[in-house]
Amino acid sequence: MQAADKDGNLPLLREDLQLLKGTPTLSGTPTWMVFDPVQHRYYKIDHAAFELLSIWNAYPNRDRLIQAANERFTSEFEPEKIEEILSFCDTQNLLVEPAGADWRKFSQAALRKKRQWWRDAMHSYLFMRVPLLRPDAFLQKTYPLVRPLFSKAFLIVIVTITLAGLYLVSREWDAFVATFPHFFSWQGAAMFAVSLAGLKVLHEFGHAYAATRAGCRVPTMGVAFLVMVPVLYTDVSDAWRLRSKSERLVIGAAGMMVELCIAGIASFMWVFLDDGLLRSIAFVLATVSWIMSLAINLNPLLRFDGYYLLADALGIENLQARSFALGRWALRRILFGLKDPEPETLPRSRRNLLIAYAWATWVYRLLLFIAIALVVYFFFFKVLGVILFAVEIVWFILRPIWSELREWKSNLPRIVGNGRAWMTVAIACVALVLAFAPVSRGVAVPAILEPAQFSRLYANSKAQVVAVAVKNGQHVKAGNVLLELRSPSLQHELKLARIELDLVERRLARVAGDVKDRSELIVLRRQQAALRDKIAGVQKEIGLLTVRAPFAGTVQDVNSGLHFGRWVDRREPLAVVIGPGGDTARGYIQEADLWRVRQGDRGKFIADDGQFRNVAVSVQDISASSVSELPLAYLASTYDGPIAVRKDDKDRLIPVSAQYPVRLHINSEGHYSNRVVRGVVHVQGQAESMASRLWRKIVRVLVRESGA
Repeated sequence: MQAADKDGNLPLLREDLQLLKGTPTLSGTPTWMVFDPVQHRYYKIDHAAFELLSIWNAYPNRDRLIQAANERFTSEFEPEKIEEILSFCDTQNLLVEPAGADWRKFSQAALRKKRQWWRDAMHSYLFMRVPLLRPDAFLQKTYPLVRPLFSKAFLIVIVTITLAGLYLVSREWDAFVATFPHFFSWQGAAMFAVSLAGLKVLHEFGHAYAATRAGCRVPTMGVAFLVMVPVLYTDVSDAWRLRSKSERLVIGAAGMMVELCIAGIASFMWVFLDDGLLRSIAFVLATVSWIMSLAINLNPLLRFDGYYLLADALGIENLQARSFALGRWALRRILFGLKDPEPETLPRSRRNLLIAYAWATWVYRLLLFIAIALVVYFFFFKVLGVILFAVEIVWFILRPIWSELREWKSNLPRIVGNGRAWMTVAIACVALVLAFAPVSRGVAVPAILEPAQFSRLYANSKAQVVAVAVKNGQHVKAGNVLLELRSPSLQHELKLARIELDLVERRLARVAGDVKDRSELIVLRRQQAALRDKIAGVQKEIGLLTVRAPFAGTVQDVNSGLHFGRWVDRREPLAVVIGPGGDTARGYIQEADLWRVRQGDRGKFIADDGQFRNVAVSVQDISASSVSELPLAYLASTYDGPIAVRKDDKDRLIPVSAQYPVRLHINSEGHYSNRVVRGVVHVQGQAESMASRLWRKIVRVLVRESGA
């Protein structure tokens, strides 16, 4: 490290450095920046550092520099300030290297880097940039071609097209949404990937042209790898030299504005295009643009466009670092009552906003990094997947937590003597007791309640009503006539079949005297047998048009629209017959809760509709094996039920997790419903703690993934 010599002489600053005026702080205090054109980096400094650096090379001696600064400026400078600035400049390679010493410094830096190879490997895995283009000259030449896109006229046109497109798509929303399943194919996936890549290229050029419009250089464009996921990037760091907040906001929002323009145009074009490749491409561009712009790029909790827009809008550089410092300070204050000074002085409303932002970001990142770790684990082969999963968890989740715990440990003497800390400990102990105490006895069993003997009656074919022989609440015996229907088409079909049979039988009667009929004897007998079977089948169908009670019971839900001459089809319910055997309930227990439920355990059936009173039940029987498909469609997620299922190629409902059938006994006599009622049975089973339940899930996943 370079330092002042024994006479106080200071190393010189590089001549190519530039001192630029920055954006004032929230309180109006002016700021300054040091621009390093070699590394193309900007360093923000305070006003005192600017005053010293502005005369540094003119007075390259510590004492003379302090004397000159105190004479020229109103601030009072001490030697410690000189050493602080000198250390910063040396660390960032802003100083002129002494003759003959260049190679030693860089050799030592290379040696330190070589010793920390694992950090480099870690950083390359988590984040790596690969510059691909130096587009500044191209942008300068082509900017006149895109200048009209920044005009008010273009804005009015694109807003009009977008609003018209959204309105027209809303009128054909079902057709628009129905386009989505077509992309579950190799062709659809390829179209999606190409469209997404093209969209992101245009997104980055939006940033680049907006920066060019503001007079900024764009030194590089390329691809960055976030946990090995490729993401395009554009270096618009030159925007730091802009003092106008609005210009920086335009540069930050330009990529999203490009995507929104494409989304609006694509939505509008989709309405007028015929089904085919072009309409599919318009659908992809519209949906991907809306989703990427609004759900991802606008998200301020990660360092995407939304983050930089929020930082510029609030006028807070390094938003996450500063908010995280305030978040940690507030957390220690709340948990332990520590009276440390605030990391920086801000208005109360702005401070609370940054604290809330920090905490929201922590929660979001926790969930996101766990999800990324799982994706990494499943994406690679098992051994590498486990290693990368561990890296994600340790580096992004456990390392920050461990760092904060070390800070708590360093403040332990102050924490122990604080009443707030003991309250926090008491709350933590209560939470641990609640987590490990076996207090949860309830087991939710998705189930249906229905009469033990229950039959909903339909017409076996499209027919006309002749007579309705019953009414609601009437008791009937098995075989009693409930309704009489007739079908003119079946009567006509029967008449034609009888005529054909009569013709065939006439030919059979004269085979002795007719050579042709005798030669076709075998064919005629086959026709005779087929026509007799057909007549019998049609007569059976006509007989079924007389709707009879399948068993003794009570008739309910007689269709109120039935009258003489009315047509009914096979899907229209006519009536319900309920037997005398009371109600029954059946449902499914998921594998994780199987050990908690025993035969005889009591519970209550609670209907989903809320208009049905609770019914006391008890567990009658539990199957020893799970079902391969779900026979009760009422409970399937595809029909808004609580059991998650997927459909296979035969449209069978396959449960996502193991489900064990259970039969439930109704603990009182009588009927509670004349229909199938969906609900949940809350069974009082074996008690279980939340920690035990979580541990079982973890063990189950580990056993499954280990292949045991």
